[in-house]
Amino acid sequence: MSSASSAGRVDPRVWLLALGTFATGTDLFIVAGLLPAVGRDLHLSTALAGQTSTAFAATYAVGAPILAGLTAKFRRKPLLIGVMLVFGLGNLLSAVSANFTVLLISRVITGAGAALYSANASAVAARISPPEVRGRALAIVYAGMTSAIAFGVPIGNWIGELSSWRWAFGLVAVLAAVTVAGIQFFLPDVPTGPGATVRERMAAIRIPQAPTHLLVTALWTAGTFTVYTYLGSILEQVTGLSAGQQSWVLLLFGVGSFGGVFVGGRLADRFGSVVGLSITITALGLWLVVLTPTLQWPLVAALAVGVWGLVHWPSFPLLLHRALGIGGDRGDMLLALNNSAVYVGQMTAAAVGGLLADADMLRWNPLAGAGFELLAGLALVVSVGALRRNRNRKRPQPVAAPTDAEESSPALRG
Repeated sequence: MSSASSAGRVDPRVWLLALGTFATGTDLFIVAGLLPAVGRDLHLSTALAGQTSTAFAATYAVGAPILAGLTAKFRRKPLLIGVMLVFGLGNLLSAVSANFTVLLISRVITGAGAALYSANASAVAARISPPEVRGRALAIVYAGMTSAIAFGVPIGNWIGELSSWRWAFGLVAVLAAVTVAGIQFFLPDVPTGPGATVRERMAAIRIPQAPTHLLVTALWTAGTFTVYTYLGSILEQVTGLSAGQQSWVLLLFGVGSFGGVFVGGRLADRFGSVVGLSITITALGLWLVVLTPTLQWPLVAALAVGVWGLVHWPSFPLLLHRALGIGGDRGDMLLALNNSAVYVGQMTAAAVGGLLADADMLRWNPLAGAGFELLAGLALVVSVGALRRNRNRKRPQPVAAPTDAEESSPALRG
């Protein structure tokens, strides 16, 4: 798809694909700041309102490999347009939801659209970029997600404060519409290959070390999202911040997150994914412990949340890097399962955080998150140990020199 003159340069149309991941990321993370308003408007408890994140994450986790397999033979451009239209319509439904049931249904629809869009946007970015810059092209697509945390979520929160949480979902629908228009007019019609079936995609879990790596990913995600999913409620009930003040705190987390992704990339290049993950998961667990007492003081809490974003997100590129290394020539399939594991972690986080919210223990959510990071670190140790044992079994054993008795054996003398 790329000409010789563009060799060595990322196709600028990749940024258009990143706009779509910016929209899906905003949709996923925006609920954290809007949760108190959604709960008040629909007369829901904090825990029940938090399950809207569970609906989105569950659909994404289960739907990503299945829907990707079912649509493997579809042409990429019309598929991207179709799923982004579904995603946008799902957000419009979220915006006009009159009750909890309709809101849950809308989150299932948007989760399905987001799952298919992310997988196909990555594939198209690789197809339209020269081979030597495909890694950078994929990084741009994923940067749309972290940019959503840095800018989309605070903007959505401000819109929710100025008018209603419903308009924040309307903003996401507008982003989806702009993405659809851009894909229609500027993206080439990328043909698809034979693709992998649902069974082939799911079989990637049998790759050695894949199950333990996916467990690391899920536990790492649960550690932060036990806090982040309920951050708006925590800042309101524990820290005592208004909706406008919460928007600034979310912006600090987003800026820290944006920088953290690039820190993770440098750690992967310099130390490798295992050493990098050992550093970042440990640092995140410790910082979640530090975060717990700081939530009582608004200014200190704001600074601590910003550092938390910086400490959390370096692990994400490291996890992707390790998944590709473990997967080998099936790395893209394992990468899809890794993304599903992220959403399994978010489902777990929403459930655990909700239990703490129901028990009026929101202030202890960061400690629960630190516990998940401890488990993630232990799972990483188990995963690395399994890899070393597997390599030792495959290593050829040296042939022992024959003993005197063997040398004198008639059978050995032939």
